[in-house]
Amino acid sequence: MSEIWNVAQEGPAVAAAVVVQLACFAGFGFLLARQDIATHRLPNRLIAYWLAASTVVIVLLGILRSDAHGVLMGLLGLLLLGGGYLLITLISAGAMGMGDVKLAGVLGLNLGYYSVPGLFFATVLTFVLATGWVIGGMAVRKLSLKSAVPFGPFMLVGALAVLLMAR
Repeated sequence: MSEIWNVAQEGPAVAAAVVVQLACFAGFGFLLARQDIATHRLPNRLIAYWLAASTVVIVLLGILRSDAHGVLMGLLGLLLLGGGYLLITLISAGAMGMGDVKLAGVLGLNLGYYSVPGLFFATVLTFVLATGWVIGGMAVRKLSLKSAVPFGPFMLVGALAVLLMAR
């Protein structure tokens, strides 16, 4: 069983906080993915709202579980994933946008609370999914190597899969 499900079994208040966290992930994730697919933009306002909600939930989980270490690991996740994507964005000369960097920070906060190594697996899964999408699109001649592909949806799917399965 994954870590998030183990945490959810610690009592009704903790379970409610996990449900809120997953509801935020689903709601904000859907809105951000839809926007990124339509416009290739991840709105700062939505990311900021999700960051605020995630911070409240992570701190609440830390208080309910007497788990300051988990809160610190969530903050470390925010810094590691956000910083890693910032580095990729700076190196890639515009291939990835700052919205992806900000989204990575929020995803890092949510994943890091449960599993810092999960950050690596989420990143690998994200790039594997995006690469598969581009290769598939090129195979059917809908995409080229220069096509703009919204990266946010792949980040969200990769992070959610790891969040639900990470130990």
